[in-house]
Amino acid sequence: MTSPFEDWFSLSIRRERKSFIYASLILLLLLFLIFLGIEWLDVSRKAKNLFHIVYFVLGLVCSYTLTAQRLRDINLTGWLALLWIPISFADENIRLTLTTAFALVLWVVPGSKGDNTYGSSPLG
Repeated sequence: MTSPFEDWFSLSIRRERKSFIYASLILLLLLFLIFLGIEWLDVSRKAKNLFHIVYFVLGLVCSYTLTAQRLRDINLTGWLALLWIPISFADENIRLTLTTAFALVLWVVPGSKGDNTYGSSPLG
């Protein structure tokens, strides 16, 4: 099993369901804690905005790479992780529905057994 704490920025591995779920939850918790920390800092509004932009970009990159790793385990191209971009501009109800459906697919669909186009099985 791939550890949920390693290879967050790698675009060359496959990530199985359990590791993906744990890594996603850890990322969400980290982003939430960083956001709270930034809000509690006694700094100017410009500094807070800069911190928000930096942590948002880092969170976006981590989220993309984790999703791409999971898609590769299903034997799909990691480029499909970019579907989050047009979904984010959709109507709120449509966005919520599509995001939930996409997350469920990533959480529920088992990875390819054995080696696939994108590498060896993360389960060994």
